[in-house]
Amino acid sequence: MARSTPTWDDFMSGIQGLNGGFNPYAAGDKRYGMSGRDAPNIGPTSSPEGYKERDRLKKVRRNYMLRKLKANQGGRYMSPDSLRYQTPGSFQN
Repeated sequence: MARSTPTWDDFMSGIQGLNGGFNPYAAGDKRYGMSGRDAPNIGPTSSPEGYKERDRLKKVRRNYMLRKLKANQGGRYMSPDSLRYQTPGSFQN
C-alpha cells in the first residue's frame, strides 16, 4: 500500500483544525514567583550552590591557563605548568 506525502494544504488544514494553533495556556503575560517578575531567571535564588561550583571551576581553569601562559611567555616550554594537560579534554578540575 503506497503512502502519500502530505501536502501544504494538509498541513494547513491540520493546524486550522486545532483552533488555528492557539493555545489558551500559552496566551497572555507570564509571571514567575510570588513577586510576579517577568522572567524565570531574574531574581534571588534559594540555592546558590550551583553558582558557587561554577565559579570555583571557572577560577581553577583561569588559574591553570594563566600559569600555562606565564610559563610559555617566559620561554619555559618544557616546564610542568606548560606541559600539563596537553591533550584536548584532559583538563582536571
